[in-house]
Amino acid sequence: MDSGGNVYVADTNNNRIQKFTSNGTFTTALGSRGSGNGQFFSPRGVAVDSGGNVYVVDSGNSRIQQFTSNGTFTTAFGTRGSLNGQFVAPNGVAVDSGGDVYVADTNNNRVQVFTPNATAVPEPTSTLGLLLLGGMGVASRFKKQRNG
Repeated sequence: MDSGGNVYVADTNNNRIQKFTSNGTFTTALGSRGSGNGQFFSPRGVAVDSGGNVYVVDSGNSRIQQFTSNGTFTTAFGTRGSLNGQFVAPNGVAVDSGGDVYVADTNNNRVQVFTPNATAVPEPTSTLGLLLLGGMGVASRFKKQRNG
């Protein structure tokens, strides 16, 4: 949800993001199926920062895409892989009050944290890893690494 009360929904099977007003009125759809800028393959999550920028988890393309509040594509970051800044089937995104972007990098068993940079693609500032044994969370291991 953005500061105006608009709600963004990841419409995964239709490969788009839908925007609704706080009273449920449809206003905008972002994206279509594909791998180009502004296109998605299985979008899984949406977050909005305090400036109204919209971050979309483009899970099937292993990247995050950023849009303005009116739906204009801004940038994309991430590729498929296990290095910092790479993802395998990311599933969630969140933005904190400082503008840091948290990406749930599901198949790499970690959360990557990116700091916004006005002139370049966000760089990961840390990686938080979580390993759950038996799917029950009986034992967990966290790893935090700082770059730069």
